[in-house]
Formats: sequence, C-alpha cells, structure tokens
Amino acid sequence: MIKTVGVDQVLSLGSALIAGGLPVANVSQQADDGLELVRELTSNFPDILVGAGNVQTEGEARNAIEAGARFVFSPIFDPAIISLCQQQGVAVFPVTKDGILAVELELKFLGFYPVEKMGGLPAVDYLADRFGLKFVVAGSLTDKTANTYLENRNVIAVTGSWMIDPILVASEQWTLVIKALRKTAALAQLLPAR
Repeated sequence: MIKTVGVDQVLSLGSALIAGGLPVANVSQQADDGLELVRELTSNFPDILVGAGNVQTEGEARNAIEAGARFVFSPIFDPAIISLCQQQGVAVFPVTKDGILAVELELKFLGFYPVEKMGGLPAVDYLADRFGLKFVVAGSLTDKTANTYLENRNVIAVTGSWMIDPILVASEQWTLVIKALRKTAALAQLLPAR
C-alpha cells in the first residue's frame, strides 16, 4: 500500500517498482496525493499494474478508475462500489467475512483486512473452502509475515506498506526501497504455481 509518496516522486517510485521486480502499485486513496499518483503512474508507467487502495466511496472508485486504476481494494463491502467496478471491468477486492453476500454479488475474490483481526488464515481457509473464494490479504504485514500468507493456497496476493518505507521515501533512499521490493518479489517467485 502506497501512502507516503508525493506526486513529485512518481518517477522515482515507478522506476523503483520496475527495478525491484514488483511492478504493482496499490495506492491509498486516503493519501493526499492518492488520486493524482494513480493518474501519473498509469500515464508514465503503462507496464505497472496500478490500483486504488483504501477506497471508501463509489465516488472515490469512479475517480480512481477514470484516472487509470486497474483494480480497487476497499476496506468496506459496498455494493455500489462493487457494481461500478464490475460494470467497468475493473477487478474489485472488497472486505467482508460474509461469504454468502460475496457469492450473491458474483465475487470470486475478496480483500481481507485487517487479516489477523478478522481471524487470520483459519478464517481465510474456512471462507475459501465453504464459498470458493480467494483473497488479497492486508493489515500489519511485514517482509517476515508476508511469506506465511503467500504460501497459503487461498491467498492470491498480499498488500502492505513495508516495502515503501516512509522514512526511506522521505530521505529519497530509493536504492533501499528497491532492495525491499526485490526481497518481496523473491518471496513470490519461490512459491509453487497455483
């Protein structure tokens, strides 16, 4: 989750994501420059999969999609956000533990945030087994805990801010950001194909 990068740093961020081997950006829409960062990343780096994170209203989802977001991660389960994304052909990962509701809205993928407070991997596995769902997990993950989730057959991705450390961003230490990105990318490459 990208929260602390300014628009003036978009070229450094995009270059770091590519050099780090992890060309995906989940940009918080609650950050001051979130929407503009989505717009600039998508226009300057077409090979990066840019999404809007922490989307809390249908308007935020619409704005992010218009800015070029290719996925929406929402900490709430809002049918209006889900419907908009489905109509626009944009992947949506809303958060809920209500598997029946997810199936009724024809969702196969959900967000799970904050993962530990929602029951961790046992809850993920229960919902996956009962309702045929897969998950993008988030919430206080680190480079040390991400692997535990990525190894789970029901988790398709993790998101978090540990790779884009605010202190490193503020001090323009992009080489260290790239190192953190490479470490996380290596985790994903070591996992068996699903």
